Amino acid sequence: MKAALKRFARIFVSLGFLAVAAGVSALLWATRPVAERKPPEETLPVVEVMEVRFEPVSFDLPSQGVVEARRRSELAAEVSGRVVEVNPAFEVGMRLGEGEWLVRIDPTDYRAASAAAAASLADAEAALVSEEARAELALSDWSRMGRGGDPPDLTVRGPQVRSARAQVVSAAAALARAETDLARCEVRVPFDCIVAAKRTELGSFLAPGSPVGEVFATGPFEVRLPLPVDRLQFVDLADGVGTPGGVEIHLSTGSGSTTLPARIVRTEGEIDRSSRSAFLVAEIEGTGEGAVPVQPGLFVRATIRGRTVPALARVPFPAFVDLERVAVVAPDDTLTLRRVEVVYREGETVYVSGGVAEGDRLCLTELPSMIVGLKVDPVEVSFPESRTESEPLLDPGTAPANLTPSVP
Repeated sequence: MKAALKRFARIFVSLGFLAVAAGVSALLWATRPVAERKPPEETLPVVEVMEVRFEPVSFDLPSQGVVEARRRSELAAEVSGRVVEVNPAFEVGMRLGEGEWLVRIDPTDYRAASAAAAASLADAEAALVSEEARAELALSDWSRMGRGGDPPDLTVRGPQVRSARAQVVSAAAALARAETDLARCEVRVPFDCIVAAKRTELGSFLAPGSPVGEVFATGPFEVRLPLPVDRLQFVDLADGVGTPGGVEIHLSTGSGSTTLPARIVRTEGEIDRSSRSAFLVAEIEGTGEGAVPVQPGLFVRATIRGRTVPALARVPFPAFVDLERVAVVAPDDTLTLRRVEVVYREGETVYVSGGVAEGDRLCLTELPSMIVGLKVDPVEVSFPESRTESEPLLDPGTAPANLTPSVP
């Protein structure tokens, strides 16, 4: 009996625990928190944008070259003979004025030839005077004989007179040539110059055409400046001549850097096939006596002042999605792509003449996928600073295809 009661008590306690557990579970289920359902928030990519501004732009075109003398001459002997005297100033690097002599060739034979030519001229002139006198006498005899009409040419010694006159002309020409050869015994410089090379010395025998020396003019000096063909459109040339001061020549001297003004005096007619560059020839101004020393062979840098283009927009290079298109944020903050007309590139800045409008917002942020119509969160920024160093002269053969010129 007692065992049955104990069993019953255990069952009753177990059922009680189950009931309490069920009640607690029901209470927890009834008071459970309910999650509030909200639509997912849209996260827009943040991009930097810059407004397009069109303005007049002038370009400074970089170039470089080597200074060359405008005139350079290789002097040679025009007559043969031995060098009997050399000018003490005929040394490399010395300055000589126009007409100064360099060497003197032995003039003995040429003086004799000049004297002989003078004697021949005197004989010819005497023969002419004699023939003219005989002609006058013959004409007088014809008149005294009372014959009418003009006398025959042979009677009045016409052929003899003409021959005598021709002999005079020939003798005069021979004398002039002899005197010229005598004068050529002195080799002289044709302009104010500096001696670049000395090719003869005292006692040397010179034949006609033998080199004597090389000289170059003291000024002005020129620089041959290469420029890519697509940049020629920015150079302001009038009939092939640039305005004074249109070029700045930068050279390094012992006391530092110096800038000299120059101007384009001509352009060469050929395009270099290897670099596809044209060559402008600039004349350096202010290189006279007492000015900054400029010598042929000196390497210089140059800045060519380009003409002003009325309306161009500066576009940072990060705005480009490929070689010809830029990303633009539309008024509804969606992305769109525009094809632009590229005119010029300088460092990280590209100048365009069309394809975008005033006030358009350029997207400067590179996104993983540039999808047209993508919603973005634009943030206005100012124009980014370009590189401080100037862009070196581009080799047109390596320039991107989008740099084809298109100036309005």
